Amino acid sequence: MENNDRLQYLLQRLAGHTATDAELDELAALVGRDEPGAGIEEAERRLEDLQPDVQASYDHQHWMRVADGILGADKLRPAPETVAVRTVHPLQRWWWAAAAVLIAAAGIWLLNRPAPRGETVIANVFPQDVEPGKNGAVLTLADGSQLALDSAGNGVITRQNGTTVTLQDGALQYEPEDRSESGVKYNTIATSNGRQFTVTLPDGTKVWLNAGSYLRFPVAFSGADRQVEFSGEGWFEVAKDVKKPFRVKVPGRIDLEVLGTSFNINAYANEPHSYTTLVTGAVRVALAGKPTGSVLLKPGEQLQADGSGMDVMRNANVDKAIAWKNGLFNFDGVELREMMRQLARWYDLEVVYEGNVPEVVFFGEMSRKLKLSDVLGGLERSNVHFRLEEGRRLVVMP
Repeated sequence: MENNDRLQYLLQRLAGHTATDAELDELAALVGRDEPGAGIEEAERRLEDLQPDVQASYDHQHWMRVADGILGADKLRPAPETVAVRTVHPLQRWWWAAAAVLIAAAGIWLLNRPAPRGETVIANVFPQDVEPGKNGAVLTLADGSQLALDSAGNGVITRQNGTTVTLQDGALQYEPEDRSESGVKYNTIATSNGRQFTVTLPDGTKVWLNAGSYLRFPVAFSGADRQVEFSGEGWFEVAKDVKKPFRVKVPGRIDLEVLGTSFNINAYANEPHSYTTLVTGAVRVALAGKPTGSVLLKPGEQLQADGSGMDVMRNANVDKAIAWKNGLFNFDGVELREMMRQLARWYDLEVVYEGNVPEVVFFGEMSRKLKLSDVLGGLERSNVHFRLEEGRRLVVMP
């Protein structure tokens, strides 16, 4: 019990950035001993809830030494069983879950710490870093003309079909004004790799688009329903209108029907499955062009679909599904190649594999605001290594 109390005290001092040099050395030693009953798991949970006030001054070498000691201790929750050919790598929960403490306090210590024998120094591998993605999209109007929203200023972008289109602080909004105009005109908003964007549709429905996504929609919803076409990943908050159901068509994948609800769709063309995760309301999902055999989702459920069928997961990990919207990557149970596809979209990379790269399964989450070198610095601990070449070409190596 004494060790438990002392450990938690030292962790609080670490998180609050008030630990002395002697206390930092004591913490590293205590964690490294891994004595029974030390309460390390409980202390980890407490530390994850702490939000430190990072100060400008600290002893850099001491912070690095403590961080190395903690990360090297591998005090991690038991990993789920996997097939023998895969390695489960928890991404060192201290680095991922407590990044606010360790990265800020250590001055991005993973990039600056002395490299153990045989380990490549990340700074030398990535002389030119890659910034994370940001807001931006291309809007294609009904006449085929295109507007780059990355560089457009706030204000009215265009008026079409009785609707005013306004850009304000990186978000697009459609506001119907004159409903007397006839005919249906469509716009498309597309995010390239390294971009994300938000649009409010004419009915008040709000859509967040992740990188590499597109949304095609009418400038005004004048028919019996509200139908849009979507591909990629997006978070939908649908405005309720019982007289006009909201329909989302994912070409070649799924068709959805909702009234008023919030849900996430992940349906990239280069992913083997599409996922629909319901948070509130109700969604009816069917395979594209096959209305029979549809499935009604309840909040907290996730539907996985491919070309041959659909499966529903009860009590789905909703936080994982919408982590991207909240500025995070969630890699719980994610294999290396799937992870690299996510990174390729967000950092606008070409990813290639060199040699016999191991099959690794990861657990953890991280901020989408980190530079690429910060991300790869953490991944290097999984016995997977990287080389960044010109043209944003990332080589993955064993």
